[in-house]
Amino acid sequence: MSERGSNLLRQMDQVAGIPLSLVLGLFRRRRPLPAEVNSIGILMLGVIGDTLLASAILPDLRQAYPRARITAFISHANWGTVDLLTGLDDVLVLSVKKPLSAARLLRRHPVDLMIDIGQWARISAVLAAMSGAKFTIGFKTSGQHRHTVFDANVDHSPVRHEIDNFRALLEPLGLTATGSPKLQADIMNDIERGVKSRTVVFHPWAAGYKSHLREWPDKRWAELARRLICDGYDIAITGGPSDYQRAKALSEMIDDPAVKILAGTTTLRQTAVILGRAACVVSVNTGVMHLAAIANAPLVALHGPTNPKRWGPTNPKAIVLGPGAEEGGAYLNLGFEYPPSPPDCMSKISVEDVLRSSLTAIEQSQKPDVFGRPVWSPVASEASPPQ
Repeated sequence: MSERGSNLLRQMDQVAGIPLSLVLGLFRRRRPLPAEVNSIGILMLGVIGDTLLASAILPDLRQAYPRARITAFISHANWGTVDLLTGLDDVLVLSVKKPLSAARLLRRHPVDLMIDIGQWARISAVLAAMSGAKFTIGFKTSGQHRHTVFDANVDHSPVRHEIDNFRALLEPLGLTATGSPKLQADIMNDIERGVKSRTVVFHPWAAGYKSHLREWPDKRWAELARRLICDGYDIAITGGPSDYQRAKALSEMIDDPAVKILAGTTTLRQTAVILGRAACVVSVNTGVMHLAAIANAPLVALHGPTNPKRWGPTNPKAIVLGPGAEEGGAYLNLGFEYPPSPPDCMSKISVEDVLRSSLTAIEQSQKPDVFGRPVWSPVASEASPPQ
């Protein structure tokens, strides 16, 4: 049973997690921050996108506590981010499907300070309370009944970008966080030493609860691919192992040798380099979209029910397309607030708009850098994505 998007796990979290959080909160006395913080734990039990955005707090923690050992406690859903992030000393994987085993693992690795990045799930709040940490911080999210277990809680805002919510988790420490997500130096070196290819990367797949409502129709992906191929570009389709069959079907629909299937064949680390060297990335709102933004790739981000003001790419050069709230879109806050009969928001994005935005993103990336060198050139375009 997948941790990501599992209705059963969500129901269990609500049915058992809410009363357990309330009970733990009743018997919990709020403690002061320890005078010395020598070890910090970060509960990152969410998905890849959340983990990447939340890593923005790592530079500020490093600066404030230069001698502290920082450990990330992650889940099977986001373990691939381990090879991407910088600023961590240790990483331990917890199973959210086995909360008692997860709690025992946490208690075997006690920390002075535990920060829970979870926005709504009660399981991470309960685990933070049971971890044995001397001081805990987490979100107070409206209607989620999880904040009572923390020594300090931070209001989770539905009107600011999620990266700013994550930064706010450091306010109880007296810190004003300004950091941004950073990929490991060797990944960025691989990207910067390489050259832009004439490959446009497609990431058509979303994940999680009702993920199909955040995906663009396959026929439009196929039409976009044919138009880009006519303009001289190759197409690469990324995704996880579970996306391979869908990527294969899309490739067959396009029916052109210029299409390469990368879904299920590359690690997240390899994908980061491919994204960074691409002529352009076209992606729905998902973790790979955030990874492309962090890798500074020319990016066109397709949004429907997901609000880009809350979950859009952090790279200001990215082009965001999708219906706004006045057109029936951009209504998701935490990711599960779908109405009984949700509108088809993604179909409101036209192939023509995506094609025009993709070519604009490519053109912008070809402009000379501060040293007068072209970021992309016809010579460089002969390079292919790394294997």
